[in-house]
Amino acid sequence: MATPNSSFNMADYPVIVGIDFGTTFSGCCYAFAQNEEVIDIVKWPKQNNNVYPKTPTLSLYRKGSTEILDWGHGARRTAMKPNSSELLLLSKFKLYLDEHLQNETLPNGLHIIDVIADYLYLFHNHVCSELLKGFAGNYDQANFRYCLTVPAMWSDRAKAAMREAAIRAGLVLRTDPPERLMLISEPEAAALYCQKKSEQFNLCHGQRFMICDAGGGTVDLIVFEIDQSEPTKKRTLKEVTNGHGATCGSGFLDSRMRDYIIRKFSHIGPVNELSMEHIMETFVNIIKPEFDGSEDHFLDLPASMGLGNLTDESIGLDNGSLHLPAYELCNEVFEPVVSQVLKLIDEQLRQSSYLEAIFLVGGFGQSNYLFRRVEDAFAERVGMIGVPPRGELAVVRGAVYFGLNPQIVTERISRRTYGIETRMLFQNDIDPPEFSVVGIDGKIYCRQRFSVYIHKGQSVKVDECISKTFIISYPNDTDSDLYAYDGDGPVPRLTTDPAIQKVGHFPIRMPKLNGIKPGDKVSLTIKMYFGLTEIKIESTIQDKTFVFTSTFDASDASSGPGVTTPLMNQTIPVGSLPTSIFSPSQPYSTNGYPSQQHLYNNSNPNLSHSTSINNQDFYGPPQPFQNIQSYASQQRQLYPSQGYYDHTNNNSGY
Repeated sequence: MATPNSSFNMADYPVIVGIDFGTTFSGCCYAFAQNEEVIDIVKWPKQNNNVYPKTPTLSLYRKGSTEILDWGHGARRTAMKPNSSELLLLSKFKLYLDEHLQNETLPNGLHIIDVIADYLYLFHNHVCSELLKGFAGNYDQANFRYCLTVPAMWSDRAKAAMREAAIRAGLVLRTDPPERLMLISEPEAAALYCQKKSEQFNLCHGQRFMICDAGGGTVDLIVFEIDQSEPTKKRTLKEVTNGHGATCGSGFLDSRMRDYIIRKFSHIGPVNELSMEHIMETFVNIIKPEFDGSEDHFLDLPASMGLGNLTDESIGLDNGSLHLPAYELCNEVFEPVVSQVLKLIDEQLRQSSYLEAIFLVGGFGQSNYLFRRVEDAFAERVGMIGVPPRGELAVVRGAVYFGLNPQIVTERISRRTYGIETRMLFQNDIDPPEFSVVGIDGKIYCRQRFSVYIHKGQSVKVDECISKTFIISYPNDTDSDLYAYDGDGPVPRLTTDPAIQKVGHFPIRMPKLNGIKPGDKVSLTIKMYFGLTEIKIESTIQDKTFVFTSTFDASDASSGPGVTTPLMNQTIPVGSLPTSIFSPSQPYSTNGYPSQQHLYNNSNPNLSHSTSINNQDFYGPPQPFQNIQSYASQQRQLYPSQGYYDHTNNNSGY
């Protein structure tokens, strides 16, 4: 959805492409704005007889190299060939964006944004070739807009990293309107798909349903309510619970199955990797989706194991066929993972009243065992438990539905408490004395107060902005930070509290203001839009507005294991500014752009996002954009900043 001062026109992009970049498999669909029929891309390179409509999220590199060799089915096939010891097959690398996991260092000196960008580049090239061979042949790729799905549990940094990877992969240009690449949470996309099918399930106005999007890496859950107060009115959805999830997807079944097989043969010897890949292929394609907890399975071992004539009753091996008892598969492989999903569902049910339905979607959502366990645990607490047709495509098809109608979700729930750092009137016996400071008005203020914009669990409409006005001294530039609190208890008063995290940075460059002298007070209004998948910020000083997207700079955060990524000092010429004006997040980025800003003139409605702004519109001499920070520092030395003051609620108890 376009925010104020944006010139984005959906009619300029009549082809909508949905991309589900998954932990284990990735898929794509598209549609045309004029007819809204969703078309699946089902042909993938080197898939042979595989009929699964997605392609593996796999990338192949040569050891010691950062150049990708192959992707998808081709990457797996090449890696399984003899004499492939010099090759490196990367899988499940999407999980490196999950800040809750302690991932190992990426090999070859690779950085996660580049790894994702490498994969998306080849994935996107294939998608474009398929589109241009088909009904989209009359359009240029410049006419495409994209809806990219992300886990609901991802942080703002992770979503920003995903946007940066998509830009590097060439899906969109930095100079494109941000709305050309829209992010949507995976369970929300799945909800849009289920909403399309809701008539099949007899769901109507006011009824609520839960989406359990169980994929290869993550399981995300959200509850939605159908809004159709009038029969002639188009159906929309409202998010009504604080969605959450965990990293407990079907990929963890695969890991447990590998461990189970290794233990089975531990007294015989190690299982070579080629044999293990053949075993896992059988597990993934046959056992995992079909197993319901009651039937035993028999696994024909590959000839490469050399066990064709061996019989070992202690492990159920008979002439190369391995007996897998149902109770062992339950206890060793399925139940430890599925029990985590059941816990997530129970937590969502505690947030909402009676639900009409729970829909299981995603690849893992097609599991017979998961369906049976969910039905056993919750059938008496909800109206129905269903698996929509082609549930493995629910997310990617829903992404296209979102692109066709971004207004279909009207309300969302904030997953965190967000605010900025400011000064408020000092309150004795509450505020620490060491945080007191005398303001320019002679009053005593408390510095580094956390001024809350939105609370965790608060409902916000998608087009709703939350606005606060502050006082700053002219002509100082104002570097402001966005902070977040994830807890459920009382919100800390100070940004120095360990529970408060800095998640974003938005520098506001002071414009030249006629008739205003150095040291004069000017008002600064900061508006924030929290109802979108990504946060958007508008900062206005008189008639000059800076618009920020949510590609967050987290340069103060720990880079985490193996992904230390200093930003490159790079000059961006005036007139070719990127639409994303935060630096890419430090834990993931490499070779990112420094903080940029777009300036809009509210008095000129014809001034679009791509219009260059002459440096003379700012106070002081012309400066290249990469020197904004140093220029701001110089200005603070000339005119010491008194900070800025929250005039929305100086006596706020936040």
